[in-house]
This record gives sequence, structure tokens and C-alpha cells, in this order.
Amino acid sequence: MDKMFDLILIGRGLSNLLFISQYSKTHQNIKILILEKNKKIDERFISTWQGPGLIDLKNEYNIFPIKSFNEISVSEKNYKIKRKINPYKYNTYQYSEIINVLLKQIKARGIKILYSEVSEIKENKSYVSVSTNKGVYKSKYVLNSSPHHETNIDKSKPMLYQYFIGTTIKKDKDHNINECQLMNFIHADKEIAFNYVIPFNKNSLLIETTAFGRLKNFDNLQKLHQISLTQYKTFKSLSVEKGIIPMSISQSFKRTNRIIPTGISGGFARPSSGYLFLRAATWAKESKNMNLNQIVFKEKIVTHFLDKVFLKACYFYPEFAPKIFMNLFKAKCIQSIIRFLADIPSYKDLIHLIKNTPKKIMIYALFK
Repeated sequence: MDKMFDLILIGRGLSNLLFISQYSKTHQNIKILILEKNKKIDERFISTWQGPGLIDLKNEYNIFPIKSFNEISVSEKNYKIKRKINPYKYNTYQYSEIINVLLKQIKARGIKILYSEVSEIKENKSYVSVSTNKGVYKSKYVLNSSPHHETNIDKSKPMLYQYFIGTTIKKDKDHNINECQLMNFIHADKEIAFNYVIPFNKNSLLIETTAFGRLKNFDNLQKLHQISLTQYKTFKSLSVEKGIIPMSISQSFKRTNRIIPTGISGGFARPSSGYLFLRAATWAKESKNMNLNQIVFKEKIVTHFLDKVFLKACYFYPEFAPKIFMNLFKAKCIQSIIRFLADIPSYKDLIHLIKNTPKKIMIYALFK
């Protein structure tokens, strides 16, 4: 194999593949190599918003959802808010299907993928040297999605881990859940916890227990998850997934001359929610006509400011988080809240958002 390339991608993750599926359309003559240590693709689910003003994942990437919702709910104790979200949809995708679709597109353009573990990345003036267990490869530029994200976080500033355990189950009887249950808050000491429920059909559904905490306590989360599963009584467990997303006000995109961080390491995850999918897809499309020395990822200033306030509110006052989110989803114009969550709010949307947050809590968080 040739060992000199124009671009090397470290990691076969979502952000890198979304980028190269777009970039290779407009830069057909550059030599590209993808390095990935694992042949096996994670079996998990990923969800995001679709609708007016948002990048169309179906048209741009040929990515199709396995389930689409026009109704969502949030709840705490015995109080439930259920909302129609037309003209928007909340779509759920099979992660492995997305990766395979993107890989098929990329391989059809002659792009090679090498399964090899990276041991060292060394940037020089005119190239980057990438050492692996199968040899050393050189490239003019590198896209790096390897999980070094915690090393560039200032832990003296507020940060939370969003960590979760999900089980897909199948019941013998109809579970009678029709909407996506975004947040069903449950009690947890000194952190925020909720169940996230995706019904796939009348019998099967994903129950995911999520926590926002200063520390990662999977043992306690597993207990909460098991308690949550008991309400479904008899069922067959089909699959289990777990993950961690760091949410920090200090994490941001920081590229060097020749190394471009992507994904969580590139600061793509929203500080307030951990949402990343739409950001990566939009960034990839916006970058496809640029030269590699021009590529950056920029936060939207006002949205990022509000994200930081929300994160600090959840960090310092986790006991009030249910009130914050319940207030948002009670808003008269739920579409304004969705556009904020999807990273495309207008100034009118932002005003509506601010009107529907608990003022006292948010002001305290702002000055913390």
C-alpha cells in the first residue's frame, strides 16, 4: 500500500464518514486513507430532529430512519406533557446502518480503509506522520476523531457526563406507547436522571436510562435502569447499549495547521444536551468546497452562550433540572424549542426560549 496521502482519517466514526462522504464528491483526485482499529461496528441507536430549515439526511446522505415520530412527551412523577411537533419529526436511526451506508458510498469512490490501531500522531511542518501496528503513513492533513476528548477539557470549569444504559426489549403484549418519551424524570441523588423511551412497534421498544452527573456512576445507573425495566414486567431482552458524552463549557474546536479534530474531540457535542449528529452532518456539507487548510467548526455565539447557562444550571442546581425542561416543553410554540435543540434558532425563537425558562434559576446559573 502507498504510504503517502493527501488526507488520513483516524476513526471510522460518524463525524469522519459524514465529512468524507461529502468532501470526496467535490475533491475526487485526492488520495484518502481511513484508519480504524475495530472491524466490528457498534449496534446502537441514534436519534435527531428533521424538518424545515434542517439538513435533510435522506437527500444529502441517503440515510433513512427506522422510526419517525411527530409526537413527543416529557414527564415527572405523575405529570406528563405530550406535544405534537409538526412540521418537525424526531427520527431514530440504526447506527450500524448509517455507518454501512456511508462506507458503501465512500468505497465506491475508491477510498481505502485499513484496520489498524494508531499508536502515535506526529505533526511536522509539511506533513503528519501516523504510526500504526501495520506501518507508518504520512499525510498532508489528518482528521482525528480518536477519543482524546477528556484531555482538552478544563475540569476546573463546570462539566457533566451524560452517560446512559439502554435495553431494547420485546413484549408479548402491546406496550401502548405511541410517542417518543424524551425525558421521564426519575429520582437520583446529586444528579439528573431520566428514562428515554423509543417504541419501535407494538411489541418492541428501547428503554434508556440516562444521567447527567459530575462523575460517572454506572453501578448506580444500572440499578436505576433495572428498576425502570421492572414496570414492563415480562419481556425478552434483545440488545444492550451504553455510552458516555462529556458536556463541558470549556471544550471547543481547536485545530492545528494539519490536524483537524472531529466529533466529541472537536467540540461538536452541545454543552447543554450532547446532541452531535445534525451538527456533524451540517458541518460536513458546509465544508465540502473548502480547502483542508480552511476547515474549522464554529459555534453559534448566542446558542453557545445559552448552552453554557443551561449546563451551569444543571451542574449547580440538578434538583431544578426537571422544572427547567418541563417548562421548555410546555412552551406555547414547541417548534421554537425544537429549533433551539436542533441548533437553528431565530432570534424570535431565542426570545421565546428565554421566556419559558425559570428566570431565578437561570440568573443564578449565569452568574456562577
